[in-house]
Amino acid sequence: MAQAEPARHSGVLGPLGLTTIPTARMDEPGTIRAGVSTLDPYLNAHVGLQIAEPLYVSLRQTAEVSNINEDARRLYPGVDMKLRLVEEGPYHPEISMGWLGAVGHKRMAGEYLVASKRFENWDVSGGLGWGRYGSAHQIGNPLGIFGNHFKKDRSLDGETPNGPEDWFTDDDIGIFAGVEYTTPWVEGLSFSAEYGADRYLAEKAAFNFDAPAPWSLGVHYSPKPWVSFSTALVGGEKVMASLTFQNALSKWPGKLFKKDKQTHEPLRPYRTGITEPSAMELGAERSGLILHDTAANATRAQTTLEVPDHLSTPQAIGLALPYISNHAGETVEGIEVRPVYMGLTGPLIRMNRRDVTQALGHQAGSPQEIWRNAEFNPETTDDLTLTGREKITYDHDLRFMLDEQISLSEEDHGILHRTSLLVEGTSSTSFGLLGGMGLRVNLAHNLGHLDNYRLPAALPVRSNVADFADTRLSLDRAWMGYAHSFNPDLHVATAVGYLEEMYSGFGGDILYRPFGKTWAVGAEGWLAFKRDPHTTMNMGFSGDRVFTGHVKAYYEFPETDMTAEARFGRYLNEDIGGTVALNQRFNHGMNVRGFVTATDQSDFDVFGDRTNLYAGLEFTMPIGNVPVIPQNSAIRVKAAPFGRNTGQSLESPIDLYTLSEPLSYRHIAQNWNDVVE
Repeated sequence: MAQAEPARHSGVLGPLGLTTIPTARMDEPGTIRAGVSTLDPYLNAHVGLQIAEPLYVSLRQTAEVSNINEDARRLYPGVDMKLRLVEEGPYHPEISMGWLGAVGHKRMAGEYLVASKRFENWDVSGGLGWGRYGSAHQIGNPLGIFGNHFKKDRSLDGETPNGPEDWFTDDDIGIFAGVEYTTPWVEGLSFSAEYGADRYLAEKAAFNFDAPAPWSLGVHYSPKPWVSFSTALVGGEKVMASLTFQNALSKWPGKLFKKDKQTHEPLRPYRTGITEPSAMELGAERSGLILHDTAANATRAQTTLEVPDHLSTPQAIGLALPYISNHAGETVEGIEVRPVYMGLTGPLIRMNRRDVTQALGHQAGSPQEIWRNAEFNPETTDDLTLTGREKITYDHDLRFMLDEQISLSEEDHGILHRTSLLVEGTSSTSFGLLGGMGLRVNLAHNLGHLDNYRLPAALPVRSNVADFADTRLSLDRAWMGYAHSFNPDLHVATAVGYLEEMYSGFGGDILYRPFGKTWAVGAEGWLAFKRDPHTTMNMGFSGDRVFTGHVKAYYEFPETDMTAEARFGRYLNEDIGGTVALNQRFNHGMNVRGFVTATDQSDFDVFGDRTNLYAGLEFTMPIGNVPVIPQNSAIRVKAAPFGRNTGQSLESPIDLYTLSEPLSYRHIAQNWNDVVE
C-alpha cells in the first residue's frame, strides 16, 4: 500500500493537532493559518504563523456561546505558542512543547509536552498536559523535582491573566494520546481517534455544564492545500466542526516589483581599446543604472554603483559588469564595485575580470567561480585616476500600502479592526539626503467604543487611536533625513518632521553591523511630540512630548533570512523595558515579524486587570507586480491589541538595520546567483 502524505490540520483551538489534543507536528516556515471552530460551549477564531521551523505563534479569540446564532456571553482571548524541541528521526519521535494561552485568560490556558511518531500512514501522538490540558489530574507533576514552584495549586479560571508564573504548575497533571490514519486512496482525507485529559472543571464550576467523555473520533479533509475541514464526535454527545484556511507565505503570488523588460548591454568576450570610465557611466545610465566616481589604473577599474530598489545588489552588479568590462581596456584585470543604497555605503567588491568574462561573455563560467575569487573590502592603494563624474543622483519612489490592523485579543469588544490606505512617497540622493511624505485614508474601523470600556488616559500614547481613525484623510508622514556610512560597518541616520501617524519629532539611529558577521548592535533616540487628532489632517500638537530611546542588538540565523532582535530602553509612556522579536523575510518581498514587549509599567489588559506585556504579529505582503499598482506597494496586516499606552515604540521612518540589508553579507551571498541571469 502506498504511503500517503501526512495530514496537517488545525485542532479545535488552532495549532496543529487532532481534534482536542495537540500533536508535535509543525508546518513549513512561513505558513499562515486562519480559521474558526465550534465545540460546545465555545466558538473559536484564530490566526497563526509558523515563524520558523521550530516556532509557531497564534492569536486566538474564544467566545462562550453554544449556538453560533447567539451573542457571546464571555470572551477568552489568548496568545498560543508551540516550540519544537526535537525533530523526528528514523528511530525517535518529534517532540514539541506548547502553550495554550501563554498570555491570555486562565479559563483557556494550559501547557503540554507531546511526542509524535509516524509509522507509514499512521501518526501516533501522546504527551503530558498542564492546566486545561491536564485537568484530569491523573499523575503527579514530574517537574516537581525541580522545586515547589511547579507543584503549587493552579487556578483554572479567574479574572487575572495566565502568565509565566502559572506555566507548567499544579500538583497533578494529565495524560493524553491519539492516533491519525491518512488514507492513501483519497488525497487529503484522514481519520483520528484520541483520549484527552480535559475534564472541563472551570465550566462545571462556572455554570451548569454537562461535560463530554474525554474521547473523540474525527474526520479531516483538505480538498485543496489551502483549505481544510474537520468534524468529530466528542464523547458520544457533542460535535466539533472547524474550517481552516492555510497557505505558505513563501507562495504568495505578489512581488515587490514588476518584471524589468529593459534590455541591457551584453558583455563582449574580447578586450579592446583603452580604459574609459566616462563611457562606463554613460552606457550604464542609458539602461537605468547609475555609476559614478569611476577611477582606474593599468590593472584595476573601480566604480560606485547606486543599487535600484527593484534589484538585488548582486543583480545590479551583474547588470553593471558589461559596461565596466567593455570599456576597461586591455590591461585591467580587477573590477571593483562599491554598492551604495539610500545614502549608505557597502563593501568594496573586487572581482577577477577573467571570471566575469567567462560567465557573462562566453557563458562558460558560473556565479560561483566569480564568488570564489572575489574579495570584499580588499587592501587598496591610492594610485587610481578619477576620470568619471562625481555625480549627485536623485531617486524617488511612490507606493500604496493597504494597512489592516486587527485584534483577536480583546475581551471588552471582541474582534477589533481598522482599515486604512496609505499613499507614500520617498526620495533619496547619493550623498545621503532622504525624505518622505504619506497620506492616510481611513476607510473603516470599529474602535468607537474603546473609551466605554477603558478609563481614559490623562496623557494618551496610543489609547486615543479611535480619534485618529475617525479622521477620513490625514497626513501620515512628512519628514526629511540624512543617512551616512563612516565605513561599510558603521552607519548613522537622522530624521525630523512628522515621523508617524501619532507623533512628530526628531532624532537619530546608529548601527554597527560588521560585514561578514551574523550580529549587529545599535542605538536610537527620539524627541517625540504627540499629534492632536482634532486638528486639520492631525497636523497640530497636543503639547505632550517625550524622549524615547533604545539600545538594540540583532542576530542573523545562519543560512536563513531570519533575524532575532532585542532592544532595551525607554518607551513612549516613559516606561522602561525590553522587546524581543523574530523577523522572517522571503525572496519575493514577503516579511513576517512577531514580537513581545515587557516594561515596568502596566496597562489595562483585556480582562479589566493590569498587564506589563504587549505582543503581536505583523505581515507585509507585496503587490508591486500587480498591473496599474505602483512598484513597492504592499498589504500590511498587524495583529496586536489596540489602544495600549505602555510598551509602545515610535514607528520611525528610518530603520538602519533594514536600510543596510541590501549591503549586508547575507543579502549579497544569498542572492549572488543573480549576478548571472
